[in-house]
Amino acid sequence: MSEEVKIKILNGAEMLFLRYGFKSITMDDIARELGLSKKTLYQFFDDKTKLVDETVSRHIEQEMGFCSNLCKSISNPIEYMLTLTDSFGELKKQINQTILFDLKKYFKPSWDKLNKFRVEFIYSEVLNNLKTGKEQGLYHPELNEELTAVFYIHLIDFLLNPDNDSVQKHDFKTVHSEMMRYHLRSICTDKGLKLLKKHPLFQIS
Repeated sequence: MSEEVKIKILNGAEMLFLRYGFKSITMDDIARELGLSKKTLYQFFDDKTKLVDETVSRHIEQEMGFCSNLCKSISNPIEYMLTLTDSFGELKKQINQTILFDLKKYFKPSWDKLNKFRVEFIYSEVLNNLKTGKEQGLYHPELNEELTAVFYIHLIDFLLNPDNDSVQKHDFKTVHSEMMRYHLRSICTDKGLKLLKKHPLFQIS
């Protein structure tokens, strides 16, 4: 039962954080939204900082699990990247624009944990994707896999940086789609480009 309550708290807190940002939501808000007493809330989390950190940690675990399952179900590296794009775009629809700014400014250790995930795990996923794409003749054989994976991580950093005004001026889905078009078009062979043109994201002039 205690594990069920903890999951209920994490689910409720995540929903509120995504909608309103980390800073504005209080422990009182979370307890009231979930119909729990503050005493019950503090039995599981000493303070909001601990709750935020566990929420971020759980998000990272879920993303890792999603990528792992995707690898098992999709063998085509281009399709893998496009599926990630679609899922990422859907996730971002739920996120208040202030959430990343709040996390970076007020919960730096959790922000650093999220950054480490991007730098290490996502880098590894992209690196493996590049190697597989080269083996299948979909990506240029002369690609420097390590550098290209680093370039991709920098694109993600550019996209998610809450201090980046140039990104905030545009719809997130548009920016992310353009980023993925830029990435895949630059690395695909003619064989890979033929597959790209079948996807709605690339059916533009």
